[in-house]
Amino acid sequence: MTIHTAFFCLLIGSLILPVRHLGAQELVPADALQGQRPLTLANGVAEQEDKQTHNIGLLTSLTKTDFRLFDNGHEVAIQTFSAGADLSRPIALWLIVQCNMALPDDETSGFMRGKTQSLKPALQHLNDGDLIGVAHWCDDGQGAVDVPLGTSIDDALQGVETVLAAKANLNHNPQGELGLQQMVQQIVKNTQAATPARWPVLLYLFGDRNATSDNRLANSVLADFTVTSGMIYGMGVGTRDTDPLEAMRNGGATSNLIHSYCKRTGGQYYSTPRTELLGPTLDYILSQLHLRYTLGFDPAKLDGKTHDLRVELTKDAQKRFPKTALRFRTEYIPLAPAH
Repeated sequence: MTIHTAFFCLLIGSLILPVRHLGAQELVPADALQGQRPLTLANGVAEQEDKQTHNIGLLTSLTKTDFRLFDNGHEVAIQTFSAGADLSRPIALWLIVQCNMALPDDETSGFMRGKTQSLKPALQHLNDGDLIGVAHWCDDGQGAVDVPLGTSIDDALQGVETVLAAKANLNHNPQGELGLQQMVQQIVKNTQAATPARWPVLLYLFGDRNATSDNRLANSVLADFTVTSGMIYGMGVGTRDTDPLEAMRNGGATSNLIHSYCKRTGGQYYSTPRTELLGPTLDYILSQLHLRYTLGFDPAKLDGKTHDLRVELTKDAQKRFPKTALRFRTEYIPLAPAH
């Protein structure tokens, strides 16, 4: 069945602009394959356009035999499959903001100042076992966890407000990605300490002014997160809809860096000129995360290198579910299990 929600219809009618799609990966014990090495998991989302209303909704009725999965262009067998209510791993949701900058609010995280309570109704839809935390980074190369993972929505929202209320940071560094990297490394460490294991999701509340000419550092930041399987989302109040992924392939400077991270991990970046729509947008993001698909496969090589990952529907599924878009990450890093 396809789930259509009133709030997402409202988003589409109000110029919420999602960027294109992609997916995710992680190493977990392969319980179904007793004694074998851990599988790599690809997490993703399926969306379908309604033929009559043209509204977009989540497609939740796909099965294992509807998917094909390719590792570096070679099809691999899908060995395990789970979806929606069958998913066992709860979420570690991180609200990410940039420290207070002397820049226009729509280019930074300033648009959330005094408006964090608008996110509370959506956050109350977190599942039992889901945790929430807050982290920030600055252009001067600093990054930190402000509110460790916990169950208090109020503490998390207050944590965001505290970061945004701090004195403006006037130190601009062309390599602010160092701050991003420091922040991401602390997030990964805090998430890995959670018991039971949580699946990390970063939500950047940020106008995505970020740009870099050091794509090696930008890729290094993402690699630190890629091995966790997590997905990255973003929300802003501008109308940016660029294709930074293409700029990175061409070796050029990258603007709107968070857009790129969203695309490459299977998330989305949503833009709207209306801050009152940020809450419904977050509600839809949480629906995607809770109703995701997880495909388990065994990589041919655990070489620690970046592999291209592609997930598509079979030809039969494409006929049965027309106008369906899959969002799975475009890359993963297969690692040998730690001993």
